[in-house]
Amino acid sequence: MLHIDIEVRRPVALLFILGGTVGLFVGLQSVLDERGGLAVGGYEASVMDAEQEVYRQRTVQAVLGQREEILRYQLRLLDQERDDRSSDWSTDQMQEWNSARTTLLSLLEDRRASEEIMRSALEEIWEAEARALALSGDGSAPLRLTWPVEPLEGISAGFHDQSYLRQFGISHEAIDIPVEQGSPVLAASDGVVEVIYEGESGYNYVILKHSGGATLYGHVSAFQAEEGQYVHRGDSIALSGGRPGTSGAGPISTGPHLHFEVIRGGVHRDPTIFLPAY
Repeated sequence: MLHIDIEVRRPVALLFILGGTVGLFVGLQSVLDERGGLAVGGYEASVMDAEQEVYRQRTVQAVLGQREEILRYQLRLLDQERDDRSSDWSTDQMQEWNSARTTLLSLLEDRRASEEIMRSALEEIWEAEARALALSGDGSAPLRLTWPVEPLEGISAGFHDQSYLRQFGISHEAIDIPVEQGSPVLAASDGVVEVIYEGESGYNYVILKHSGGATLYGHVSAFQAEEGQYVHRGDSIALSGGRPGTSGAGPISTGPHLHFEVIRGGVHRDPTIFLPAY
């Protein structure tokens, strides 16, 4: 049988070389870990960030590509609201409607201004979702909700509604509940008011933290609670908005309504799962 003898003339030196090589590798790996380079965790996070950035850029382009269609759609919503409800409006309500229509017509004519406000709105929507996700807990506790506004007219846009995606170019992580402008918005469950946000684009929202998750109330026209306040189920926390061209609505709206999100364990869930049947 073949026998091979390997003579190591300087074993101590070899140990030093091997030790230095291992040390260099460990040190390099540590640096890469800290910088999020080739380390597995950092690599995965970098890939996720890159994918999210690509998704957001595509969404921005999709929304801006439908800019004129979106604005004309919201003008039609205004006209439909006037036809359905104006007989019961006060002079102030009619003036508010006229002001909203003037605002939308101005945005329709000014491409640069409308694109800027749409970009701003998308950033605020994504920031709102990130805040809600951070407050959503592990989702292990039960979550039972009541309707934040009465669904007398059903739901105008459902969770992950494909028609909403086609109309606006953005995924819908909520349900839209049609309700008259300025209606009380009620806390869907006991919890703490964590976020009160009035956006530069006009998109306003409230986020509540509950033991079993978080709820977000979007397109509100006024606030009736304060950050840090503990509220009970049924307490009024805001007034509804959503009428295109008005404060609280932002440039992407399905008409007067409440935008309602439910987040549990870092995931958006269909709110109707936790609400009574209507």
